[in-house]
Amino acid sequence: MGATDNNGGDFASLTEKQAAVLDLLANGRTSKEIATALDLSESAVNRRIELLRTRFSGITRLELARRYRDWAMARLPSEAAPAAGVETDRQSLRLAPPPEPGQNPVEDSHDDPLRFGDSLEISIDPPWTAVKLPKVVPGVLDGENAALTRGAAIAIILFGIVASLVLGLAAAGALTAVVGK
Repeated sequence: MGATDNNGGDFASLTEKQAAVLDLLANGRTSKEIATALDLSESAVNRRIELLRTRFSGITRLELARRYRDWAMARLPSEAAPAAGVETDRQSLRLAPPPEPGQNPVEDSHDDPLRFGDSLEISIDPPWTAVKLPKVVPGVLDGENAALTRGAAIAIILFGIVASLVLGLAAAGALTAVVGK
């Protein structure tokens, strides 16, 4: 199914607003992004897309965008103007320089079938590792004997809680004995 198959000529009869919506849809924009870019409501954008989907026999939104992109690309060589508003250039990131003329490109390693011979190792440190925040924990709890020190602190806190419970129960018992007499 090419761009001209199955009513592909219908793209030539688009209104200006429909073409603007399809331009952005073909560039991978969401309804909300299209609405913001064209200063429309999101429901108006969705209505235009649904109308176009119906015109093309109920195809999916993705298929509509693909067909419009193919139709626009097919028009590109025959016309001097750029194809509607569909972005045609792709950006690529070159991770390694191309081989020099006359040099054989590096091939996969025969020693280890799971390792590429021309692979490039990339290391990116997370942004929070560079931040130097002041230490909140005292040095005593963060030193060589941190586990022992923290354990002792926990034991002291638990002892304090148990001691306060015992004292509270003893006081309650004494008050009950005094009031009961």
